[in-house]
Amino acid sequence: MKKAICLLALLPSLSISQDEPETPKAPEPAPEKTDLVGTLKFSNRDRLSGKPGGIDGAGNLRWHADFLHKPIPVKPSSILEMRLEGGTQPQQEEGHHALLLLNNGDTIRGQLDALDERHVTLRTWYGGMLKVRRTMAKDLEIQRTHRTVYSGPEDFESWTVEGEKNAWRLSGGALAATKGAGIAREIQTPDRAHIQFDLAWRSSLRFRVLLLSDEGETTQPDNCYDLVCQRRFVYLRKRWVARTTGGSKIIGQANIAELAAKEKVRFEFYIDRTVGTIALYIDGRQAHVWTDEDPKAGSFGNWLHFISEDFYPVQVSRIRVSPWKGNLPENVEVTEEPEEEELDGQMIRLQNGDIVVGDVGLIQDGVLAVETEFCKMKIPVDRMRAIDLSEGEYEEPIRKKGDVRAWLREGGRITFRLDSFDRDTLTGYSQTFGEVEFKLNAFSRLEFNIYNEELEALRGSSNW
Repeated sequence: MKKAICLLALLPSLSISQDEPETPKAPEPAPEKTDLVGTLKFSNRDRLSGKPGGIDGAGNLRWHADFLHKPIPVKPSSILEMRLEGGTQPQQEEGHHALLLLNNGDTIRGQLDALDERHVTLRTWYGGMLKVRRTMAKDLEIQRTHRTVYSGPEDFESWTVEGEKNAWRLSGGALAATKGAGIAREIQTPDRAHIQFDLAWRSSLRFRVLLLSDEGETTQPDNCYDLVCQRRFVYLRKRWVARTTGGSKIIGQANIAELAAKEKVRFEFYIDRTVGTIALYIDGRQAHVWTDEDPKAGSFGNWLHFISEDFYPVQVSRIRVSPWKGNLPENVEVTEEPEEEELDGQMIRLQNGDIVVGDVGLIQDGVLAVETEFCKMKIPVDRMRAIDLSEGEYEEPIRKKGDVRAWLREGGRITFRLDSFDRDTLTGYSQTFGEVEFKLNAFSRLEFNIYNEELEALRGSSNW
């Protein structure tokens, strides 16, 4: 209680609105019980736990805490971010998962419902139908999906840093390292799992990723699969301890040309821990399949580690862990894009690497109608890999006072002007998609004062 009293003594001068009415009023009732709780983080580094209670007529945030007899008004200009926990979320729909990349760096997730010359429409559980202007979107990715175990990174506090604490930061939706250190998170990984992430680096790649580790606070756990990347050369090592015995051995190695020719790729692991299969795909191409001849040796866990080396900065983003049915996908044989003068319509890249160019029509029952120069066809949405939306006009929404950056728990972020909210929903406006009512429990945190560059260091952002 002493800590709470000290914090409250600091808040009036820094965070709480002083525009209180002089006429005393009866205490306001506490909010109804809800699973959704949170923490306010202020620009002076103070923190206040409690529950959000909406916005009052003066534009102040109403915040309730257990040690307060009524909600207090808090000036938005003093808030760095609001973190949210709890609340129930619906089961993810089977079929496909669409990720819409916007020109301002936002990412919106949902299921593709419609696509035409002016709009991309995603069906979401947290905001209904989001009708996004085409001129403000640059790319649309389609992923086949089952139940997602983890999608992020959505915050920094859920990760454990091993080594120098400021070696890793969360910057622009990516985990970024500028020094040698490890960062790890425990994810309840099924026996058959699909683990994927984007990896970016500069000049030369020096990097490790640990799979199924049994400990998160060390870069040398007793049990794990350790993939070591040294430029284009990679090798997979297994470390294990079983009762009084243990060991370390190299399961195999591979030479991957993409890791020397590029500075950003997508890693995908298909793991079956019961039979010892570990398959590595780079940008959709099968790089190597390893087999652990004794997969039951050791006590493996569910920690996922990313480990950087000194002088070799890396960024990790778009992390996704989901169940895997056990069948390895075919290689994506990427064909050359048609010549610019031959393009006449929308370019759609399929899961197998083929390209279809034509005029898109309606989406019905998960199938997109496309009319090409040669024929009409219907393409299941989950057979598509990406749709290029970068051609044509380019726009970014105008920055508005009162804009917030809201991070989805399932991954991605949305920027909009916060107009109102209560204990369950919030309403926002953006030129990108208009006015939308969102479910509050869809978000893990809301960042305020997002255009104030002086506050970026407090958010843990940095250039890598």
